[in-house]
Amino acid sequence: MLNVIDLKASYGKIEALHGISFHVRRGEIVTLIGSNGAGKSTTLKALMRLKPPESPTVTGGDILFNGASILNTESHNVVGKLRMTLVPEGRQIFGNLTVVENLILAAWTNTGDARKDLDYVFGMFPRLAERMRQRSDTLSGGEQQMLAVGRALMSKCSVLLLDEPSMGLAPLLMYDMFRTLKQLNDEGLTIIVVEQNARIALQLADRGYVLDTGEIVAEGTGKSLLQRPEIKAAYLGGA
Repeated sequence: MLNVIDLKASYGKIEALHGISFHVRRGEIVTLIGSNGAGKSTTLKALMRLKPPESPTVTGGDILFNGASILNTESHNVVGKLRMTLVPEGRQIFGNLTVVENLILAAWTNTGDARKDLDYVFGMFPRLAERMRQRSDTLSGGEQQMLAVGRALMSKCSVLLLDEPSMGLAPLLMYDMFRTLKQLNDEGLTIIVVEQNARIALQLADRGYVLDTGEIVAEGTGKSLLQRPEIKAAYLGGA
């Protein structure tokens, strides 16, 4: 479904990705793990074709979606036509809008029944239904993360990209979030997740890639990566 081939990307003169290659099959959960500055968020931004300065400039390689290059695809068409949507780091919801306004605004690419999709999101996250008329900047961190994911679902995405979905969440809410992602995947959604909690990310994922300073240094199934001594030592606290 998605093939990244020898991708190089830079912020100005600084090369952040040094020619990475990976693939994502339809219906998979794939995780990217690595330390801060490894290039994980840069990879997601490159996939979404966001314009600089928010996103790096691709200087080499290619990104294929269902066999066709998307390097010249505008970001709004990545969402609207390819149905690939990013839940960014830090949520980036519209704090001055209510919960329901945030969700309705995200349905601009939705040519189906937006009311039905709204009901689906509220069924997935009942707490959002309880707070649907509440300004989103008054929500807790966990509720804001639910809203960010719900907003992505309103776009009718077939590929969901998430950048640090557990950041700032209490452990109980973090596990609830990952259970929700597994449920979405069981329903057919393809998921690419960048996550600081490498253990839970690898437990969730079908496959994973380890990035280090702009290069992929390891790959495998989630279970196999969890068992590799060097991965345990570097990202799992050695346990």
